[in-house]
Order: sequence, then structure tokens, then C-alpha cells
Amino acid sequence: MGLRRIAVLVAGLVLAIGPAAAAQRGDEPPPSKPSEKLVYADFEHAAGKAVSTRGGSVTVTSYQESDLQKTTVKGAPDGSNSPELVRIKPDDPNHLAKFDFAFKAPNQWAGAGFEIKGQPDVDGKTPFDDVSGYRKLTFQLYGKGVESVRVEAVSHGHGVDLPAGYPQMLIKVRPGLNTYEVALKALAQPPWVDIKVDPKKILQKLTAVSLTAYCEGCRPAEGMLIVDNVAFEK
Repeated sequence: MGLRRIAVLVAGLVLAIGPAAAAQRGDEPPPSKPSEKLVYADFEHAAGKAVSTRGGSVTVTSYQESDLQKTTVKGAPDGSNSPELVRIKPDDPNHLAKFDFAFKAPNQWAGAGFEIKGQPDVDGKTPFDDVSGYRKLTFQLYGKGVESVRVEAVSHGHGVDLPAGYPQMLIKVRPGLNTYEVALKALAQPPWVDIKVDPKKILQKLTAVSLTAYCEGCRPAEGMLIVDNVAFEK
């Protein structure tokens, strides 16, 4: 084969490959897919203080209708607003987060709960997680002195802030330490909320998960909440 013919064949091959290679380089990489499970908080990465799996803060919250009859909470022994880290058995390495609460009367409504941030704050702002690709939220819970717990998806600082009434679901507390599942599509704002938002927008910008014991038409009551293994699953 002559040199001229070889040169022509090589040039043709380059022309054939060139556009395909350019097109491949220009393609956007496929979007990353969420893993089958996002372990949000299992309290095994704590160094004496309860944090979420990736280091987000875990705080104990409380509220009430009347400031004269305040809800009281007791968490970590240091008196901070962090929950206490406990074990089911002394020789069990597994940690759970716990706090005690007391509701006072008269109060038309009151509550006490955990707020679990998925990530630590950066420059005073909590990074968000897009959990809209998951199907359910699972967690282990022990509740005493309360019949129901409110599970709430929260977003702060990313354009979907609400003063109250984030998408939520109520679960009935069963005796003992049990695993609960909440379908994310079942989360909805309570009917009294004035500012309506698509729950999916909150799940796309999630900064925290809230688990709250509450009462309406409260009577004096004491109890506790213990939580572990909070995770989003497909």
C-alpha cells in the first residue's frame, strides 16, 4: 500500500473518531444517585456528646403555651441542651440518645423533642441534604409518659424556611424500644398552617429531623424519649 493511500486512511480514521470523542467529552456526567441507605444518626461517632453520623448537632428542644408553666427537659449531665448518651446494657457498646421531660398544666399545648442536624454548621449555616430520592425514614424509639410522637422534616437557611408547621407525621408510641417507619410521601403540613409548601421542596433541602413528644390540653406528666438508628432508606 502506497504512502499516499495510508495517509488518506489515517486522516479518515481521525475524522471518524474525532466527532465521537468530542461528543463524549461534552456530555455531562450522569447525576449521582443516592445510596440505598443514608444513616442520619446512630450516635456511634460521639466523643462524649451526641452528634449525628456526619457530625451535626443534636439538641433537646421544648416549648409550651404558657411561660408560667414551662416544659422542663433534662439531657446530658453537663446541663447543656444535648441529650444524654446511654446504653441498654453496661457492656453493650451501642449508644442511644435520651432525655427526660415534664409537662406542666394548665397548657393548651406543649412539647419536648430532639432536633437532629444531618451535618455540622459551616459559617453559621447548616448544609442541606437532598433526601427526596428516598422512600422512608426509619428509627428506633422508646417513649414513656407520651402516647404520640411527631416526626418532622425541617429546613433552615435554604429558601424554604417556615416559622412552624413543617411537613410531619404522627406516630403512636408502642411499649418498649421499637423500630418505626415513616413513608416520606405521607409527610404533610398540619391544616392550621398559613404558609403552604410542597413537602418535596423541604426534603430536597433538608437540614434536620425533629422527633417531638407533645400534649394538647396538657395534664401534668413526666416521661422520657430515647432514640437510635435514624436513617433514610429506599
